[in-house]
Amino acid sequence: MPSKPSAKQRYDRQRAAKTPPHVSLKFIRFVAGIKIDELISRMEEATGKRYTVGAISAVENGHRGASVELLRALEGAYGLPEGSITTQYEPRRASDSEAVPA
Repeated sequence: MPSKPSAKQRYDRQRAAKTPPHVSLKFIRFVAGIKIDELISRMEEATGKRYTVGAISAVENGHRGASVELLRALEGAYGLPEGSITTQYEPRRASDSEAVPA
């Protein structure tokens, strides 16, 4: 009778992790059936902070990254559990920007 593979042997043969499906923030709002102004009002109710239409639009369209604070506000507005919306965005640091010669 062949021996049973050890846990480590089984673990080593597992498939590589796959990236889970992504859904755009704009699509979430579309599915929720709310306009951007209503989303902003809900975010303000959830956090006490008022975001601008331009800021939310820029995040939804990928022109700007989303901070963890903004993501938590979106989760509150949509009634989602904390940590439901994630990002791989990493904010720039002052040391990352180089002085541009005049």
